[in-house]
Amino acid sequence: MSEIGLNLELEAFQGPFDLLLHLIKELEVDINDIPMREITSQYLAYIHQMQELQLDIVGDYLVMAASLLEIKSRLLLPIEPNPNLEDDYEGQDPRQDLVQQLLLYQQFQTVAGQLNEYQEQRQLLLTKEAHDLSQYQTKVPLELGQISIEGLAEAMQLALAKFEDRQPKLRQIHTESVTVEEKVSYIRQLFKQLKVGQEIDFIDCVTQANPSELIATFMAMLEMVRKQELILSQDFLKGPIKISRKEGMQVNVND
Repeated sequence: MSEIGLNLELEAFQGPFDLLLHLIKELEVDINDIPMREITSQYLAYIHQMQELQLDIVGDYLVMAASLLEIKSRLLLPIEPNPNLEDDYEGQDPRQDLVQQLLLYQQFQTVAGQLNEYQEQRQLLLTKEAHDLSQYQTKVPLELGQISIEGLAEAMQLALAKFEDRQPKLRQIHTESVTVEEKVSYIRQLFKQLKVGQEIDFIDCVTQANPSELIATFMAMLEMVRKQELILSQDFLKGPIKISRKEGMQVNVND
């Protein structure tokens, strides 16, 4: 075997564990029952070839070689009972730690292979920026005073900003939690005092100056719109949200 060919073959291994797994595969033996004599002999042969080529990667491999020689020698020595040691330790296979490390390294290899496969698949995908399809969207003109979904969201954001500006700069604010159902009941009670067509501001339905109660009121308002108990409107873009009863709409007051 030429030095160039040998150099390429040795550099293909990513470390001593990679080389060990290769030797175990070549010998076709069970990783849980490693023949230390054969493995150590072939491993040292690889180390010798590395030293001849003066490779800079020999350091880690020499540490593993020392570990293999230690395990091999422990297997050759007779086991003498030692009363100072626990029974479990006395019967422990000297190869156990090495086997566990090899199995863990195998798991890392499997995961690394899967990640490389995902990366290769990702490189085959072509991406492009989304087109502006706004010109193809159907635009239905709103009636005077009618509020759009976009306008509703913007009005909600403005309302939240106003409440944040009003809040004192305290680190903690203790408030009672309010549910959506409670706010629905509260708005219905307000409607009992209103005439048909009379409007009130969305903010007037908020009793506590905190974002949690504001959001609960907003959700209650949307629920009542779904049930056709109220209508929403704005006098101008980004203006305050107004709610009102409409003739023919029923208000549930039995809560």
